Amino acid sequence: MPSSPLLTNPTLRALVAIALFTYTAQNMLNVSIAPLSRALDLPEWIVGAAVSLAAAAVTALSQFWGRRSITWGRRRVILLALILALTAGTLFSAAVWARAAGYIGAFAAAGAIMAARGPFFGAAVAAIPPTGQALVAEVTPDEGSRVRGTSAFSGAINLSVMVGSLVSSALGAWWIFGPVHATPVFVLIALAIALIWLPRDGGTAHPRRHLPRLTREAVEPEEATPASSIERATDSASAETADGELPPRVSWTDRRIAPWIASIFGIYFANGVVQITMGFVVQDRGGLEPAPAVSITALMLLANAAGAMLMQLIVVPRLGWGPRRLLRAGMTLALIALTCLTLAPSLWAVAASTFAMGVASGMASPGYSAGASLAVTEREQGGIAGVINATGAITWIVAPVSATALYGWMPLSPFLLALSLVTLSCSCAWLLLRRLDIVSRAHD
Repeated sequence: MPSSPLLTNPTLRALVAIALFTYTAQNMLNVSIAPLSRALDLPEWIVGAAVSLAAAAVTALSQFWGRRSITWGRRRVILLALILALTAGTLFSAAVWARAAGYIGAFAAAGAIMAARGPFFGAAVAAIPPTGQALVAEVTPDEGSRVRGTSAFSGAINLSVMVGSLVSSALGAWWIFGPVHATPVFVLIALAIALIWLPRDGGTAHPRRHLPRLTREAVEPEEATPASSIERATDSASAETADGELPPRVSWTDRRIAPWIASIFGIYFANGVVQITMGFVVQDRGGLEPAPAVSITALMLLANAAGAMLMQLIVVPRLGWGPRRLLRAGMTLALIALTCLTLAPSLWAVAASTFAMGVASGMASPGYSAGASLAVTEREQGGIAGVINATGAITWIVAPVSATALYGWMPLSPFLLALSLVTLSCSCAWLLLRRLDIVSRAHD
């Protein structure tokens, strides 16, 4: 089996290391925020609102960062994002400290926490996946290597979720506020990695000047053939990009990618429901207090990330399946796993179902990312990378705040809503992608 791009591309290795520490910091906030809301005597909906605001920022800025990572250079984009993340993490830590010490009231603490975990941190992490996905697309020319590359990059991010869960569990067992105050430290490490190891590849770089000319048919948005079967960008297009012209935007309604989006959004919504309510689930179904719930919540999210990482780093690259088959299998498994999680009577059953949800995501996500990336031209890879990252984020705009509100009303209701959307997306994966094949053959 060919080597993974993670092993051969130094810039991608640096991006993965940056993602490891940044997403570790983010996951420490995810693990601790639900128990913290009760420990700090804040309303439960504050948790959902903070994550929803972050998702809104990711949705709005993913394509912005993805396109500019090609024009401005990856180093400049990542440095800007990490400085923003460091500011957000410091604000979050300060707000928690001030509320715990009694220096500020619940209203001020809620506002600071929503701002820090919401638009500030969301805008920062929005830059990392599209930057990495665009680079993966650049170094993986065919379907097989694209699946391996996207799977490996996603698996590396899930590894950071595992690390974040373990660190949060250890720190939370020692001190409930430990994960919060450690967040800026991890972001600072990511910033140091970016400063030292990311190469200077800004707007003066000419990465594709050597590539052959792109045909007129390939650049038409409605008639383009997949990126794996077209010729690459022209010399003049590369020069224009190098001189500051942004790559083209990719529309969410583009018929080349809309069926892929419809087939995946359900599991992203379900993941948002599971992750944001897990802190409440372990307290209510396990009868735990907020302090011990931090560690158990971290272990639950660890099980979810372990399932996804196992598939993305080990199983998917060896299966040799195409994007459509991976997406269909993942969505079918997600439907079964979420049903079990909805009915799980104990924490052990919750853990097993959460692990299965991770396995399902680990199959479906690489299939979606590779399939959508292969459906567009080389010049659109920055735009499609932003769309891929924003697809999950847009479901998180609604999922956390609706899930926490519904959970406060009836604990079973957010899971029933997620189950209905997973069923819909699973149906789309089996029906719409089959029709997409007919369209593709017609274009071929």
